Amino acid sequence: MTTSSSAGTGGSGGAGTVASSSSSSSGGTGGAGGEPAGTGGDPAGTGGSTGAGDSGSMGCGAAATRPDPRTQQTLMVGGVTRYYLMYVPENYDPSKPLPLVFGIHGLNMNNVWAAHDNSGFQLIQETDDQALLIYPQGLPADGRSRPPSTESQWGTADSNWGGPPPTANRERLAADLAFFDAMLEHAKANYCVDTKRVFAVGFSQGGFMTNTLGCERSSVFRGLAPVAGWGPQGSQPTCSDASAAHALIQTQGDTDGTVTPALGQSTRDFWRGRNGCEATTVPSTTFGNACVEYQGCNEGLPLVYCTHPGGHSVPSGAGGRAWRFFQSLE
Repeated sequence: MTTSSSAGTGGSGGAGTVASSSSSSSGGTGGAGGEPAGTGGDPAGTGGSTGAGDSGSMGCGAAATRPDPRTQQTLMVGGVTRYYLMYVPENYDPSKPLPLVFGIHGLNMNNVWAAHDNSGFQLIQETDDQALLIYPQGLPADGRSRPPSTESQWGTADSNWGGPPPTANRERLAADLAFFDAMLEHAKANYCVDTKRVFAVGFSQGGFMTNTLGCERSSVFRGLAPVAGWGPQGSQPTCSDASAAHALIQTQGDTDGTVTPALGQSTRDFWRGRNGCEATTVPSTTFGNACVEYQGCNEGLPLVYCTHPGGHSVPSGAGGRAWRFFQSLE
């Protein structure tokens, strides 16, 4: 059983908190770390039409309050309390389906960084109240849930996705996949989500999780934006779901010594093959001189590869570039 509530972990004043709850079954086991991932239970469904269009979720038309974007929300998933931050636009209209974007932090970071730090994705600013945003929090190495700090943390927080790398942990990744299922279900039940426009942006191990979601939840996500990410399923990407293919914009640092250019290129080439793209590229006139667009991709499955002259970081503008890419998709 999955239940939701708001956690009183501090933060600035906002517009109230979500009072509704949702339930789902979570289960299964899957892959972990940088290793092969299992399916870990069925993905959450994509919702039905509700009078807000065929892609509108069941939450369309329902009254909803806006949670404080700095107050941790909670979901009980598999007997473990999981934390996430959520941003609902100030002008939220429950009759208008909105895209949903997950912003996923890296290893030993927290979701406050992903949501609010200037070195993070800056999705609140870049989406300009045109999307619902969810920032999940990973679990500590021991797998026991603890509330994240109210301050941005990078390198000082004990948190990960699928277990701390390089150790493979199939059960831990299955638990994280169930967490994403629960967040999606809760959002669809309580807000007007455009179920055809669900996206993920992730940095480092969050980029690994982004690519893993693209494999393990292929029917859910329309587009992915890994930054310094690898996978799916490790340094030699694979995916047992033959239908997994996604519009992708990938960002890689030229001198990244943590997630090396070779790892980034391996991920790029995996999705290039899945998207049916040729090996030829043209400089992108849409996303900047540091990006190239692959040619000949299957319809609706563009691939953009961006580099930056730096190491293991989120370059300025990466979040905004991801959002523009998502907006460009039909």
